[in-house]
Amino acid sequence: MKKRGERRQLQYVQGSLAVKEQYLPKKRVEKKKIEKKQEQRKKRAASGMERRVLQERAKILREREKNHILQQERLKEKTSANLFLVFCVTAMMFVMGGLCFHYIQLQTEVNTRIRKIEVEKTRLDKLRQKNDALQNAINTSVNPEEVYEIATKELGMVYPGDNQVIEYKKSESEYVRQYENIPKS
Repeated sequence: MKKRGERRQLQYVQGSLAVKEQYLPKKRVEKKKIEKKQEQRKKRAASGMERRVLQERAKILREREKNHILQQERLKEKTSANLFLVFCVTAMMFVMGGLCFHYIQLQTEVNTRIRKIEVEKTRLDKLRQKNDALQNAINTSVNPEEVYEIATKELGMVYPGDNQVIEYKKSESEYVRQYENIPKS
């Protein structure tokens, strides 16, 4: 272990690469020389110390003022940036709110139209059923024999004879139009 006043010296031990530590006594400097140097330092320090302390204090105060001014400038920049950010966020919220309102309005309109279509479909189905029922009633209420009797007895109608009926084939369409000429067969 190292004792006070000793300095360490490393030596090479023969035959190995290991280093052996040896402590040598520290060279003693005369105490008077050391004391003189210390007194000189103290004197210089005492006269310059007050000056240095004042300079250090002034330096610290200047640095604090600079830091304070920089901090105030940063706060102003942040405040203006924050106001712009708040404005942008508010504007985006209004835009998004408007879009959401418009979307909900369109959804409601679509749902209303779908309901109206369904109501109209059910109404159409009911009308078709009613129409079919009326058609069936008409078909069942008409008696062909009764129609024949009324037509022949009351109205004086007769069946056409063989020479009065002319049949022809039309190849263009299935329907006969009144304003067309009847082809001769």
